[in-house]
Parts: sequence; C-alpha cells; structure tokens
Amino acid sequence: MNTYLFAWNPTKWSWTDLAQNIESLNQTGRVIQKWSCVSHKQVRLGDRAFLVRLGTEPKGIMGSGTIISEAFLSEHWSGEDKLVHRVFIEFDTLLNPMKEPILSLEALDIGKLSRQVWTPQASGISIKPDVTNELEAIWFNFLNDREPEETIADDAASDSYFEGATRAVISTNRERNPHARAACLRHYGYKCIVCEFDFEKVYGEAGREFIHVHHLSEVANKKGVYKIDPIEDLRPVCPNCHSIIHRRKPAYSIAEMKDMIQGNSFK
Repeated sequence: MNTYLFAWNPTKWSWTDLAQNIESLNQTGRVIQKWSCVSHKQVRLGDRAFLVRLGTEPKGIMGSGTIISEAFLSEHWSGEDKLVHRVFIEFDTLLNPMKEPILSLEALDIGKLSRQVWTPQASGISIKPDVTNELEAIWFNFLNDREPEETIADDAASDSYFEGATRAVISTNRERNPHARAACLRHYGYKCIVCEFDFEKVYGEAGREFIHVHHLSEVANKKGVYKIDPIEDLRPVCPNCHSIIHRRKPAYSIAEMKDMIQGNSFK
C-alpha cells in the first residue's frame, strides 16, 4: 500500500459543503469525495490518502482516508474546457479548519517528516515510504490529543424512555474515539479476531466493512479521558463474540474466547 498527499486550496476552490460532509462522516462513518490526482498512473485501490489545506491559514493536514477507485478523467474544477485525472477517496477523518485545529505544517517539519514536500504544486503526490509510518503516528496522536470536548464526550448524556414507564431514565455513555477504531481496522482488517467470521464473505456487499471493535481494557472501568493505542488496545470482533466476551465480569479475554471455541475447558 502506498500513501498519497492530496491538496485543497480554498483560494482557488470553495468547499461549500465541507460542514455537511463532516456531519455525514460523523453520522455514517464514511464520506466519499473525488479529488484530482497527479499520480494517476501509480495510484491503486486501497492506497492511503491524506488531505492538506494550502493557500491560506490555517495550513496543514485536515483529513485522511482510503482511495477506492482507479483514476478516471473528469472535468476541471474551474470549469475550464479540459479534463483532469481524479480518484474517489473515502475519508475516515475530516476536520473543519475554521472551527477546530488541524495538524499544522510546522508540526510536519520534524524528523523524517521534514523530508517530505507538504506544500505540493499538484494534488495527489506520493508520500515517501520512509515517512508514512511517522505521519500515521503523529496524525493519530494529534487526533487523540485534541481537546476532550472535540473528540471524546466523556459524559455524553441521553434521555431514554421505556415502554409503560412514567419516569425518564438518564444514562451516561462513554463515547469511543472513531479515529482509534479506524486505525485498528486498518491494521487488523474486518475479520473477527476470535472466530474469524468475515461478514463480507458471507453477506457480500451488505456485510462490507461491518465489524465491532472491542476494547481489551473495559471502557467503563476507565476514569476520565484516557489515551489508547489502536493496535495494542483494540481488536475487531463479530457481534456474537463481542456479546459473549461481556457476559462475564471481568470480561473474557481473546485467548479465553478462542479456547472456548476450540472446546478447551477453563474457569
């Protein structure tokens, strides 16, 4: 998998529905946009994409996602009578630079990251392979370290009513970080880590990219806002295995679950 840097310059093109795109992403977990790509001969399905804002402050990385199409010809964004190569990007993260912090260009001018051109003249340039791991790490840490009210609503309350009841029941929910979930699934994929059930293989398109993500350390036992490592702390599990995991307190471990399936006995 290769990684590419796409660019948005608001002085040249006004992204009028950015807020709606972000809202859609927050509600559905995905939003798809087509973007011009100078590396159209090299780009492949499944390649990683980052989006940088240029032209006017604030400048920096504001989004990430996955390329989900081959390159194709499309009309130029300016309306000029010419065609440009584009790809479809499914974003897993989009930030609004006018309402929240983005990963600044200054933060990218350190270590191996300083070897990469972050202000490209064309959109869709290749990011150097020896830079990508450091970029993924700093991007994840940036998203995870943002202000709690922007990324993790620690005490998000909701009113729920039970049938036949005359009183409201207030519940406090600990919200999961969607960026950590996305990073976990990029690493482990969408097959259950316990029983290896693959929803897409069984259900086709309806099961594509469907899976639960399990926290190895139960969220309910945490106090306040905390950091997680999506590779060390999270695992993809199917709903059945996830339900069984939490039928006991403390929850069953992944190893215990695998033993259970294999018929081994344990307490």
